[in-house]
Amino acid sequence: MPSIIAPPRPAAPTENSVKSGKRFGKLPSCTASELRRRVEQGEYLVIIDGLVCKLNGFIDKHPGGPLSIMHMVGRDATDEARSMHPAEVFESTMPRWAVARFVTDEKAAAQASYVEDLDLPYSAPRSTLADGSGHPQPESRSAADLDYAAIQRDYRQLDDQLREEGMYKCDYSDYACEAARYLGLFAMSCGLILLGPASVWTYLAAGVCTALLWQQLAFFAHDLGHNELTGRREFDMVLGICVADVLGGLSVGWWKKNHNTHHIVTNDVDNDPDIQHLPFLAVSTRFFESRYSTYYRRIMEFDAAARVFVSLQDKLYYLIMCFARYNLYFLSWNYLLFSDFAPYRVLEMGCIGVFFVWFSWLVSHIPTWPYLVLYLSVAHSVSAVLHIQITLSHFAMSTESPDPVYECFAARQVRTTMDVICPTWLDWFHGGLQFQIEHHLFPRLPRHKLRRVQPFVKSLCRKHGMEFKEFSFIDGNVYTLRWLGEVASRVKLYNGREEHSAQAIASIKKSLRAQ
Repeated sequence: MPSIIAPPRPAAPTENSVKSGKRFGKLPSCTASELRRRVEQGEYLVIIDGLVCKLNGFIDKHPGGPLSIMHMVGRDATDEARSMHPAEVFESTMPRWAVARFVTDEKAAAQASYVEDLDLPYSAPRSTLADGSGHPQPESRSAADLDYAAIQRDYRQLDDQLREEGMYKCDYSDYACEAARYLGLFAMSCGLILLGPASVWTYLAAGVCTALLWQQLAFFAHDLGHNELTGRREFDMVLGICVADVLGGLSVGWWKKNHNTHHIVTNDVDNDPDIQHLPFLAVSTRFFESRYSTYYRRIMEFDAAARVFVSLQDKLYYLIMCFARYNLYFLSWNYLLFSDFAPYRVLEMGCIGVFFVWFSWLVSHIPTWPYLVLYLSVAHSVSAVLHIQITLSHFAMSTESPDPVYECFAARQVRTTMDVICPTWLDWFHGGLQFQIEHHLFPRLPRHKLRRVQPFVKSLCRKHGMEFKEFSFIDGNVYTLRWLGEVASRVKLYNGREEHSAQAIASIKKSLRAQ
């Protein structure tokens, strides 16, 4: 790929840089103070490429779920919107919702958010070190002096270059080996159960093959959920459901709603469901405060059970991962039965029903209960590998923004994500999760091209002093466990402070009664 030579797009639009088309030129202007006032009055206003888009009438129809829009209300969502949507959607569909041109001074134009101090019921302010709460963070290079406008400019420049080079077009031949692998693992799983001798080794091997099949299908469903295959949303989504729901028994629709939210508010304690795992795990001491989850719409209680589990989380981590797939079954059905946003509800329930029919038929050929338990236990516990790969990308990364008002999309994704170092021949095993920084910067980029993009992302990080964090798979596990252990060690201190506070309050009450 040639060096980046595309002319830079403006870091943030001002009045003079706003679209000058006939239609947009007739739109009224909207200042930051006007934007804030209208948001407080209940309007879902999002800034996209200098246009203020009112999305109240679209939010319940958004294919990626309403929360991925709600979390950008009152913010400049230009990079988020462009990275998550095809070019025609960004350039043609989104401007139809424009109600004003965003106009402000040069300093305010560099802001990413204009509502960080507002109490919005659907999106909590981003967690920040600047609030003086003193919550510990994983070791990382200081991000206090980053030039966010320059980072944004060069990130957009790189994105333009990737589009010009056709990097967003999927090479279908990349999926030839993938399809052969899926079919091979499926055939081996079924063949061992239906034709193999009744022995421990047979069902042990069948369980491992099934777990690897589910892992590989998760990678494929992830690609389809981001429209990396054809770029056609409906086709990719339905194909993902027909493959992953039928063969894996999990809801792609649930994953898409969850995952899109994760991409928009990566590693934010109150908003990102991918790090909200109480009572079992806490990646930040902020969870000790029983925070409110905007995704689950409930308080994440740091109760007695949570204190026990979190205090031991570094020791229980792998055991918890062995049971993670059972939780996904629950979340899938909870989404399909009770979610107010499930556009493919009927199709998915039918496809998952097909999964339980064929899977029940398959395991009915296992002759004894001990063998059945062995197979199911191995299949689900070996699936822990996938959940370890997923959590490795974010669990030991920053959850606190150095400056949520100005921090741009690219800087936030680099700060909250890590890569895993692996040789090319092992790429199949990680399925793109080894290039999570690149994926978070360019979510629709086909995963088979992420390795080619990595050097340019590293160059971008070096130029602007951003820490590009990467480890081998083993070292990444060690790093994550150490951070989980650090958070776990704080539980005892938290309990001690709480006990001391309770004693002080009791003493005050006793003194008041004596008077």
